[in-house]
Amino acid sequence: MDKEKLRKQFEHALETHQEGTGELFMYSLLNFDFEYDEENEVVRIEAPISELMFNPIGFIHGGMITYIADTAMGHLCAAFAERPGVSLELKTQFFRTAKSGKIFAEASFLKKGRKAQFVECLLKDDQERLLAKATATFLSIEE
Repeated sequence: MDKEKLRKQFEHALETHQEGTGELFMYSLLNFDFEYDEENEVVRIEAPISELMFNPIGFIHGGMITYIADTAMGHLCAAFAERPGVSLELKTQFFRTAKSGKIFAEASFLKKGRKAQFVECLLKDDQERLLAKATATFLSIEE
């Protein structure tokens, strides 16, 4: 692990962190790049795979995959549902892993309701191979 690179990444994440915005510490630390497709109501996250994501045996930790998916789906609900929401339940299916390159997450609605949103997120690698699929139910919250 490149300690100097990690220190710079950490410092950058500390400096750019803004509570209550899309500029959160973890998003910066993991170099998330967000894209909002308004026409199709889709949110995409692109993130470079780094050692910060690995489990003890050198694969991307399942919790990290789930974190990326939950983030994409949460941003989807915040951007395109009537109100932002919180996840009530979340299921992640893991198909394969990657050790380098980038992760591409794409979240979309399965069904948009007034109070509940049913969403999914597909996570792929650089070669368009499916790494994981997450589905979730989000509850719209009162502002």
